[in-house]
Amino acid sequence: MGIFIKHIRDPYDPRDGLRYLVCEIPGDFSKDQLMLDGWIKELSPEVLYDDMDDYEWKLFRRSYYEKLIQPDKAYWIEFLAQKASQGNITILFVESHKTRNHATVLKTLLELKIKVDSEGY
Repeated sequence: MGIFIKHIRDPYDPRDGLRYLVCEIPGDFSKDQLMLDGWIKELSPEVLYDDMDDYEWKLFRRSYYEKLIQPDKAYWIEFLAQKASQGNITILFVESHKTRNHATVLKTLLELKIKVDSEGY
């Protein structure tokens, strides 16, 4: 069981488990091509950025975390955490940076939620 992140152009792998996109589908792709199990636009950041410096990355993370912890997002956070607790899930991202992207932020939040839930807090 685990949460993985993968660039949208990386090839499908059966070890991906369930595949989710949480941003707009780029125009040169279709939902079928991406082999998605879910498209959760409700968790999409307001804006996707590439090539963020340290300060911009810090601001983006803070802003995106604030969005993700809003009550209207709780259903989707719980949904993804449950799926990840049951098996592998992969969150696809479109940004060019492998670690400074919205999927990294979402993955961190989901891992924390799973840990807290498993410890009974």
